[in-house]
Amino acid sequence: MTYDKDAYKCVNFKKIYSKANELLALAPSITGFPFKAKTFIYEQSDIKLCSFKKAKEKYGIHVPMFGSESAVIQVLDGAYIIFYNQNEPDYRVRFSIMHEFGHYILSHKMNLKESDRLYHTQELEANCFAAQLLMPEQLLRECQKRNKALTRDFIMNSFCVSDDAAQKRKHTLANTVAEWRSREESEFDDIILMKYTQILNVIAPKPREFSYYDYEDEYARQRERDSWLDSRTRW
Repeated sequence: MTYDKDAYKCVNFKKIYSKANELLALAPSITGFPFKAKTFIYEQSDIKLCSFKKAKEKYGIHVPMFGSESAVIQVLDGAYIIFYNQNEPDYRVRFSIMHEFGHYILSHKMNLKESDRLYHTQELEANCFAAQLLMPEQLLRECQKRNKALTRDFIMNSFCVSDDAAQKRKHTLANTVAEWRSREESEFDDIILMKYTQILNVIAPKPREFSYYDYEDEYARQRERDSWLDSRTRW
């Protein structure tokens, strides 16, 4: 699906990155990539997950009638449910579920018609949210600093995403400047880099001459400082 320029102009990138980064930094269920979408959803919300097959066989609901062949979020009997197509590849199911969760966490209006301009803005926002959760910009930028070329194949293989998702992520990063992000958007950058240091060291080992800030060492030092403060407060 293509979007017009007006839809892009209305996208609230600050809100998207702030929400996604907070989850990347603090969600216990995200310890690596890819992470388990179902575990993450149940940890962060009361949303239920249901496959298209189960919806039809157990509840008599033909999900594609809601307008999606991949996934859709609906409110039924007061409960949020994300229906997903179990026949699609895991990486596509994962992205589709995160896209629908994006609608929920960003407080989007539901059941809009495609003719509504807000519909297209919300679709873009949900895509950006899912992309940031599944392929964090902070990690990709750090890989670049470690002399890794952000090719489509590198992103696909490192984060287990589709060819299309990797290509779009590559395009987005090539057309944005990290230094221009707001304070809210970059608030959790250091925490995210510290949390996923081991992953970075696997997908983009540091060159010998690498001289950037060692987040792993700083994390260890911070743990030591915290333990010292904790012991001091007990007295």
